[in-house]
Amino acid sequence: MTAKKTKTAPSVVDYSLHELSDELRALGQLLRNEWKLFGLLLAGLVVFFSFTDPLPPRDVYLAVGQAGSEFENLGRKFLPYFADQGISLHLVNTSGSGASLIDVADEKIKVNAALMAGGVAKPGAYPNLYSLGSIEYVPLWLFYRGEEFRGQRAFAHFAERRVAIGLDGSATEIILKDLLAVTGIRLGASDRFLRIPHQQAVQMLIAGEIDAVCLMDGMESPNVQMLLKHQDINIYSFPYAPAYVKKLRYLDVVVIPQGALDLQAVRPATDVQMLASTITLVVEKSMHPAVQQTFLVAADRVSSRVDQFFAKPEFFPAYVDHAVDLSPVAKKYFEHGPPMFIDRLPLWVMNYLDRIWLLVVGAIAVIYPLVKLFPSYRRIYSTMFITDAYQRIKAAELAGLRADSCAELQTLVDQLDELDARALSTFVAADLISTMYGMRTTLRSQKVVLLEQMARIEA
Repeated sequence: MTAKKTKTAPSVVDYSLHELSDELRALGQLLRNEWKLFGLLLAGLVVFFSFTDPLPPRDVYLAVGQAGSEFENLGRKFLPYFADQGISLHLVNTSGSGASLIDVADEKIKVNAALMAGGVAKPGAYPNLYSLGSIEYVPLWLFYRGEEFRGQRAFAHFAERRVAIGLDGSATEIILKDLLAVTGIRLGASDRFLRIPHQQAVQMLIAGEIDAVCLMDGMESPNVQMLLKHQDINIYSFPYAPAYVKKLRYLDVVVIPQGALDLQAVRPATDVQMLASTITLVVEKSMHPAVQQTFLVAADRVSSRVDQFFAKPEFFPAYVDHAVDLSPVAKKYFEHGPPMFIDRLPLWVMNYLDRIWLLVVGAIAVIYPLVKLFPSYRRIYSTMFITDAYQRIKAAELAGLRADSCAELQTLVDQLDELDARALSTFVAADLISTMYGMRTTLRSQKVVLLEQMARIEA
């Protein structure tokens, strides 16, 4: 019966496993011996991450004005972009832009951002807020029943009729107040201006319960779209719109061209000239940069996908309303565009890397030369042990030369035996094993010398 041959050829797998084992044992030894240093490094990392704030909050609250408005409609379009980033965006309805602005500026209210009409915030009044730019135009619509009014003093004409102007604090009421002040009319002077929600006002106008509705809203707003379906409801064209813009710089002139609503029926029959502000996104100054960037990406993509009826292509998002300072995050976004790999990595990761790369490069420039001064962690303790062992062998040799009794020599022999036992149980890096065995050979040679010296003394 033939004996089974043993495998003598070296194995790549065995070698790799041995190398991995060496790595883990060396690392474990390093951690045991230098736990204070690693504790200090861990504390430093905790401080670093606390300072750089890598993770955004899980919940963000956005004030979107009245229900059924373009502000709310736009907020709903943001929802999937935040969901993709693992952030829950909560929409908060308010009485309008004025109330939304107050809520986001109040640290006690759980609102972090607001969609508001440009012109509602007064320059310098909100130093604790940042602007992320404007997203689209929102015209001031004046819908009315009855014969078409072609006069030029519209505000004086409609002041004698029942006109809904939105709730207190709405963009409609705030901006209409500025327009009326320019023409010498005080908004509070007539009780025929009805302060009711836009949704309710639209239904009342359709039912013939009021004469007109004034609302500041986008073309895609459900309220505006509902009124545009009724051909017996007219849209007022502001002949003095360019003059108002000269007085109120936050406004622009926009036009519904003849036939733009219905080419077959030619609606409107003539160009309709209106005054418009913009939907502006404002956020708390303390808002996490990654959340700001998510808002910017969402606004950019929504603006490019919706029908910008009044704006030129690629115009929005843009920093139009300068009443609130532009966020540094938004400034960089407008100048350089969205971050690279936007569709491959989470925005918070890219934003964090963008914020810390300079710190990391600086740290590497300082740390790398220091690291090069030290040997590999796999070798350092092996080298230290072998070096220390040689020094102990040399000390035993010198002590043996001075010894004059067997007791002294036996103590030195016992020390060398103990050192040899330690060498046998101590982890040594693979590339230093031959050095370790050389040290043990020297140790045993010295032990032989000491034993021979003992024999001579005893003789």
